[in-house]
Amino acid sequence: MIDIRRVKRFLLLEVGLPLADFRFGTQAHTTYHQIREMNEWSKEQIKAWQDQKVRELVEHYYTNTVYYRNLLDSMGLTPADIQTREDLVKIPPITKEIIKENYNGLIPANIQKIPHKQATTGGSSGKTLKYLLDLRSWSYTTAIKIYSWETCGYKYGDTFASVGSSSLFPQKISLKYRLYHFFKNSVRINALNLSDERIANDLVLLKKKKVKYLYGYAGGLYLIARYMNQRGIKIESIKGCFPTAEMLTEEYRHEMERAFGYVMDCYGARDSGITAYEITPGRYHVGYNSVAEVVNCYAENTGTLLVTDLLSYSFPFIRYDLGDDATLEDDAVYNGQLITKIWGRSPDIIRLDNGHVLTGPGFQLMFGRLHVSAYRISKVNGLKLQVEYQPGEDFTEKEKKLLMDTLKNHAGQDCEIIIKKVDEFTPNKNGKRNYFMA
Repeated sequence: MIDIRRVKRFLLLEVGLPLADFRFGTQAHTTYHQIREMNEWSKEQIKAWQDQKVRELVEHYYTNTVYYRNLLDSMGLTPADIQTREDLVKIPPITKEIIKENYNGLIPANIQKIPHKQATTGGSSGKTLKYLLDLRSWSYTTAIKIYSWETCGYKYGDTFASVGSSSLFPQKISLKYRLYHFFKNSVRINALNLSDERIANDLVLLKKKKVKYLYGYAGGLYLIARYMNQRGIKIESIKGCFPTAEMLTEEYRHEMERAFGYVMDCYGARDSGITAYEITPGRYHVGYNSVAEVVNCYAENTGTLLVTDLLSYSFPFIRYDLGDDATLEDDAVYNGQLITKIWGRSPDIIRLDNGHVLTGPGFQLMFGRLHVSAYRISKVNGLKLQVEYQPGEDFTEKEKKLLMDTLKNHAGQDCEIIIKKVDEFTPNKNGKRNYFMA
């Protein structure tokens, strides 16, 4: 008897994905098979591969960028001094502030020869960042997601719901975007506002599409799971979920396990290329494309997380400070690096008296698309929000109106919204700043 699910997976993975790569200029298909092969390598082989990538990366940025050529010259270093991933500590970390101050000097002189696209991130700290996303790095994060999900029973082509901010601003959905979701076989759910009414409608869609897995903001998945558990709702087709973008609390995990079954937490940051999937409980496998390290340690192997994206040639993320803390450990089973604890990206949910429920990560993306340097959203009372923003040089009144209209759309027309411009934000005692305050 023909296994329809297996045939569908083969056609989508071995025919559909290569076609998508050809259309978008990416390499997800070949990268997926490379990851499968590398998973069988020894630790020594993985390290040798990463060391080679380190040498090539440093040589590229020294040769093609003003920033790294001047930096290494000022320190009396040459690319020959950086031979292994351990040698990366000789190069000072890079931060969002450094990137903003030296943006042009960080763009490679040969950028036109490097497949890339413009990208932005709202950031877990509320500071926006614009950069150039290397399509090779994007291909890796896409491929490792497929590979990691498959470790828990997912088959490429299984219908999954993407719970995110798919429609922050009114826009026409392009054919390219439709094809992208077609080949992934995904259903989109907007998690920016998850009122009970919207969740009820979303559940109808999940049942109709026979969705097997859910992927998206931890806060959004939690709200859907809690709604289902409180009402005794079960959707038999759902086999598990993959929360991301926020720290997964024990409360969140418990509700998701009751509603969806299997839970695989996913840590990642597109601007650094890092991915770390919870393949086994409490053990996050860092993708081979990244070198992770911790500095300013306050416990064993625990401190500020720095990441080097070995495949990003369009924009340098070398010892990039994400603003998160982590614990790194060695593992006798996995041949790469292992994260066992992550701090940061705390989940935040704002509940309004009109029934609207807002989640933090969607606003990160929204502000990432505006000319805003930093922002903070806080709940004043049950029907009042205050939005503070630090405008960038190109911020316009049109963007301010778009911001107000979008917030009104998701918070409700009866919600009072105060938009306030500030010159700068004062960080908390730990050096960070709450960007989304319930």
